[in-house]
Amino acid sequence: MMEMKKTALIVGILSAIFLAAMLVSPSFAGLEDRAFATHNINKVGFFTTNIGQFYPYGGQFEKTLEYPINSGHICMYRQCLMIGVPVNVVSAADGRFEEFDAIGGYNAGEGDIAISDNPATWPSWGWPVQDGNGNPVFLSQQESFCVYSDSTNWRYYNNNEPDMLLDMRVYQTIYSWAVEPADRFHVLRFQIENKSSQPYVDIYFNFYSDLDVGGINNATLEWSDDCVGFDKSRELVYFYDSDSYSDEWGQADPFMPGVVFLKTPNDSGITDFHWIDVDIDEVRVNEAIWDSVSYYLMKSDTSWFHERNQKFGDFPVANYFHLGDNPLKGTHYDDPETSRITDATGNLVGGAMVAYICNGPFDIQPGDTAEIWVALAVGDNEQDLLDNVDKIREYYEKGFNIPVIPAPSLNADVGDRKVSLFWSNELDISYENPALTPPANDLEGYIVYRTTDQTLRTWQVLDTIPMIFKGDSIFDARAYEYVDNSGVYNGFKYYYNLSAFRKTPVGTVEESPRLSDINNLDNQPNAIAVTPTTLPAITGNDLDRIKVVPNPFIISAPWDESRVGNSVFGEPVRNIAFTHLPDPCTIKIFTIDGDLVQTLEHRNSTGREEWNLLSSENRPVVSGVYFYHIKSEIGEKVGRFAIVR
Repeated sequence: MMEMKKTALIVGILSAIFLAAMLVSPSFAGLEDRAFATHNINKVGFFTTNIGQFYPYGGQFEKTLEYPINSGHICMYRQCLMIGVPVNVVSAADGRFEEFDAIGGYNAGEGDIAISDNPATWPSWGWPVQDGNGNPVFLSQQESFCVYSDSTNWRYYNNNEPDMLLDMRVYQTIYSWAVEPADRFHVLRFQIENKSSQPYVDIYFNFYSDLDVGGINNATLEWSDDCVGFDKSRELVYFYDSDSYSDEWGQADPFMPGVVFLKTPNDSGITDFHWIDVDIDEVRVNEAIWDSVSYYLMKSDTSWFHERNQKFGDFPVANYFHLGDNPLKGTHYDDPETSRITDATGNLVGGAMVAYICNGPFDIQPGDTAEIWVALAVGDNEQDLLDNVDKIREYYEKGFNIPVIPAPSLNADVGDRKVSLFWSNELDISYENPALTPPANDLEGYIVYRTTDQTLRTWQVLDTIPMIFKGDSIFDARAYEYVDNSGVYNGFKYYYNLSAFRKTPVGTVEESPRLSDINNLDNQPNAIAVTPTTLPAITGNDLDRIKVVPNPFIISAPWDESRVGNSVFGEPVRNIAFTHLPDPCTIKIFTIDGDLVQTLEHRNSTGREEWNLLSSENRPVVSGVYFYHIKSEIGEKVGRFAIVR
C-alpha cells in the first residue's frame, strides 16, 4: 500500500476548497446545463465536460489530449468516469447514453463550464469555489469547476428502475499550469458525495481510458496498434504505439500519454487494472447486464465471468483478464506484457486498447464524500513520461505550491508598418516573491516575444528589457515602451507576448506563461494580437503611395497562411492587399490582354482593401501579370502586379 505523505499546506488548501464548494450552492438545479471547456494554458490541450466525460459529446474532436497543443496530434478517443456499487455502475463510456448529467447553476449558463481565467463563464454569484469570506479560491493558473449527478443513470432514467438512482453528486475541478516543468499535465480532482439516505458500500471508481497513440482517425487505423504499460510503484498506466510510428501524423515515436492516481479514499492507488481490446468486446450501458460486467471487472472478480460464460456462453474471461505468467496480487492486475499482441509472423501489432484504471472498494456514508485525484500526463518517450510523473508526485506532496510569476498586462498601438508595445510598472512596484525571507521582488526584467505562427509553437525573442522601476511608488501606465518596426508589414497579424522573468540560483530562467492557444487570447493579459495598417490617401499626391502587397505574390511564401487546426477547409487563405487607398474608390483588375477580372469597391477609412485572388466568376486566377486601375474623387492610379503559382 502506498502511503500518501501530505504537508499541512495541502491539507489546508483541500479542506478550504472543499468546504467552500459545499457552502456555495446554486439557486437551481436541473438537467439543462450541459457545458464544456478546453484547458489551453499549457502545452497539452485538454477537453472536459460537466457530464463526467472528457471527450466531446457532439461527435467533434476538440483538443482531446492534444500534444503539443495546436499540433492536431490528438490521442484521446474516449475518457470518462465509471463509479459503481454492486451492481449499479454509473458510466459515461457509452457515447449514446450519458449516465451522468449536469447540475445547473455553477456556470454562466451559456454552454461553457466555469473556467478561472474567463469570468464571463462564472455564475452570477462569482467563482464557484470560495473561501469563508466569499473570495475566489484558486490553486493553479487555469482551473475549471463543475458539478454533475447520476440523474440520467440508464436503469433509472431509461429502464424505469427507480431504485437504481444512487443520488450521487460529483464535484469536479481541473487544475492546469503554464510554467515549466508543470506545463505538460493536468490534474483532475473528484469529490464524490452521497446525497441519498443509504450508505454506498463497496464502491469502485474507474478512470476509463481509450487513448489512441498516433491518432484517432479511421483512415490510418492508428487506434488499432497500441499497447499499455503499468507501473504500480508510480500508480501509472500509460499507452504507447506498437510500431513507434504514426501514419496519421507522419511522425516517428509519437508521444506517450499516461494516467496517474495521486489520491484515493483507501490510499491504495490503483487497486485494479485491466485492458480490453475494443475490436473484440466493448462496454455498453443500455442493458442491465453491462452494470455487472463493469462492476465485476473493476472488482477483478473472475468468478462472475466464469459462471456467466458457463451459463450463457458470453463474456469469456480471456477477453477481460490478461494476467500473464506472473500475476501481481492475484486477479487484480493484468500483465502489461499481454497487451503486446503479435501477428502470425511474430510482429508486434498491439490492439485497440482500453484500460480500466480502478480504485476500490470504499464506502461513503449518507452526507459524506470521498475524494480522488488523477493526473493526465504526457512524455516524448517512456523515460520522459516517467520523469514527468515523478515531478507530478513531487508537486502533489508539496501541495502544488508551484512558483508562478505573474503576467504583466500588455497593450499596443499600431501604425504604418510598426507596432508600439507598452506596459506599466505595476510589477516593479508591487511584486514580492513569497518564497523569500523576507519577501522581495526578485524579478530581473521582461522578455518581448513575437510570432506570426497561429499555432503559437514558435516565438521570436525581440528584446530583453531590465526591470528599472523597483522601489518606485508612482504608477505609470506607459512606464515601458517597445517599438517593433523591423520586418513588420501592414495587413499581417502579429502576436506578441510579454513575460516577466527571473533567474534561479542554478541559472535557469523562470518566466510568466506564454500564450499557447489563440482561443485564450482574451483571457491572457500579457499577450495581444495586432494588425498594422496603412494611412489612406487624402490628396492627389498621396496616390503615388498606393501599392499592392505582396508583389509578386508567391503561393509558397510565408504570407500564404493556411487555416490553422482545421483541414476541412482544404485550400489555404490567399489574399493580396491594395494599400494607401483613398476612401471611397473603385478598383478594377485586368489581365495583360485587357480582360476585366474583378471589380472591388473600397468603402472604409483604413486605406486597405484585400482581394482573395478570385475572379468575378469566383474562379482562382492564373499566374501572370495583372494591371489595376483605381478611380476616386481625388484622382486615378494605374499599376501592375504579378502572381506566381
